[in-house]
Amino acid sequence: MFSSRRVDAPSPAAPAGVSDLSPKSQELAAGLDPASESSASDRASDAATSPGTRTGRRHRHDVDVMRVLAGLTVMIGHSGGVLIGRSEEGSDAWWLGHLAEAVNPWAVPMFFMIAGWAVLAGAPPRTEAKMWDRIVRHLVPLASWSVIFVLGFNLFDTDEVNVRHDLVRSFLEAGRPGFHLWYLYAYIPLILVFGTLVLFWRNERPWRLAALALVLAGSTVWAPFLLDLVGSDQDAWKWGFATYQVVYFVIGAFVIQHAGELRPPIWTLCLLFAASALGVLWWESQKSYPIENANPLIVGLAISVILLVSRLRLGTRTKKIFARLASASFGAFLVHVFFLELFFERLYDVEAGPVVLVIQYLGFLAAMAAVSYALSFAWGRLRLRRILG
Repeated sequence: MFSSRRVDAPSPAAPAGVSDLSPKSQELAAGLDPASESSASDRASDAATSPGTRTGRRHRHDVDVMRVLAGLTVMIGHSGGVLIGRSEEGSDAWWLGHLAEAVNPWAVPMFFMIAGWAVLAGAPPRTEAKMWDRIVRHLVPLASWSVIFVLGFNLFDTDEVNVRHDLVRSFLEAGRPGFHLWYLYAYIPLILVFGTLVLFWRNERPWRLAALALVLAGSTVWAPFLLDLVGSDQDAWKWGFATYQVVYFVIGAFVIQHAGELRPPIWTLCLLFAASALGVLWWESQKSYPIENANPLIVGLAISVILLVSRLRLGTRTKKIFARLASASFGAFLVHVFFLELFFERLYDVEAGPVVLVIQYLGFLAAMAAVSYALSFAWGRLRLRRILG
């Protein structure tokens, strides 16, 4: 049902002078603070001063918008992928799925770009302890949701879920049912390695982080060896990152940091996005589905989104809304697959007429996003953000 790319899933003014701020302010500016949503609107209000002031650059509201849009766009792409998998080639539902997929591929690369900006420019770690905290804040939700998805899907999909096998597998790689967690197996090593480099550049001595990075560097050799030694039938190991992910991490950091200075005409950015999306549509429907994350067309989508969002002029209330939504985006992304399965795999009628297909799609998509965010806000209120994301 789910294919390889999905299994393989940000002030209008000059960028903030974050390095001049306190460590805590830097965390807020990068959207990394683990505090509950109850304080998100207060942080947004504090930062919503005039663009020319020092305080007005403390929080990158355009990064908030990017985080929210990326999370929602992942849902669009995943739902489109389900329609493609369920319908006959060339049918109305099949084309609707491809249209949804055409605007989606930039979303997960954007996660790497925002991470790169946070680690390298927005809120570079100042201590080894802070870097460990960032790693744990992603590692614990990854472990929690790996277990939750295997046990949860087993309750109503026992033919597809082998509990013992899939629980062990989650230590090695992401797979169905938690297919969308794949990017964290690359994301965590990326922030580990680059966070360690940043600390060395700051004349810190993060030896424990460096040791973990060295262990990880050789894991593609020792992990399969150990699995074979113990006679395991598990043969996958996905803890690591590819070249394209490093490039997104580094180039994304630069583009996001300097988005206020990179100001081509808006019509050229809209044209770039449209041309890239049409290219993705052609590529996936005629050449190869799904499109690889390293495809240059995705770069056009991602860069155009960053530079368009950086041009937005947000009012105080809108800033509060996006800051609040951004605080729950990671959690909503983690949980949405349950509702993807319910709405698009089980309830969606792929045989309906064109108008009904679109109405169904928009309705189920809105429901999936609303329920996912509602649950994320709920466990945030219960102070479970460190466990559930």
